[in-house]
Amino acid sequence: MAIFENNGRRIGYSLEGTGAPLLAFHGTTQAANAWDQVKATCSEPRTWVVFEFPGSGESDMPDGAIDLDVTVDDAVALMNHLGFAQFHVVGYSLGAVAALKTAARHASSVLTVTSLCGWSQSDARMRVTFDLWRRLIAIGPDLFMRYAIADGYTVDTIAMLEPMVDGVAAMAASAVQPGSDAHLELDVRVDIEADLSAISCPCLVLGGRDDRWVDISKSRHIASVVRGAQLVELPAGHLVIGELPGDIAENIIRHTA
Repeated sequence: MAIFENNGRRIGYSLEGTGAPLLAFHGTTQAANAWDQVKATCSEPRTWVVFEFPGSGESDMPDGAIDLDVTVDDAVALMNHLGFAQFHVVGYSLGAVAALKTAARHASSVLTVTSLCGWSQSDARMRVTFDLWRRLIAIGPDLFMRYAIADGYTVDTIAMLEPMVDGVAAMAASAVQPGSDAHLELDVRVDIEADLSAISCPCLVLGGRDDRWVDISKSRHIASVVRGAQLVELPAGHLVIGELPGDIAENIIRHTA
């Protein structure tokens, strides 16, 4: 892990690999290691720069509500600091929202954008779900992760995990980041609908057909609005990044070739 200072803010990130530069955003409750399984299955080299949201990894805890514009500006400043004037952008869940925002706000810097389980506007079901996450984490991360396993995976994956669910939940709970409540507060108010029409680079939209948190209709909508976007529907739940890392890596490599 490394640290980048920008306008008085300490930003954690990981830098790994060679080849075309790829800025990656992780999801809610996560840190940079969220992309490890995908990176490990990539068939071609990429320079992975995984940006950590406020309150994750080595990044400072937010002192208020997270400003998405400031966050993506920090991420672009990081890439410029590392010597990358242009780069590809990928994001998962809340990170997909940030990736799409980056592509719209910094069009001259972004070569391609990939949205994995992303959305442009939080609806009533999502807001209630994110509020539930906040309450569960406040009670205990282990309780939250038990719920996440039950609701975030497909039935086949849950069946595989069931004999060891206690250990899986405990291990995953230890990775829930201190800034998770701030991430979820941002999740509740996501609205980047107006940004979608400003995205001009090639856009790949990946969604899970069995996603119970970010319905596949959200990915379909993004693909219908962003000009020339390609939609790929994967047979997975929201935790697709753990279920099908190889499929995700294959699509990203092909899109960023």
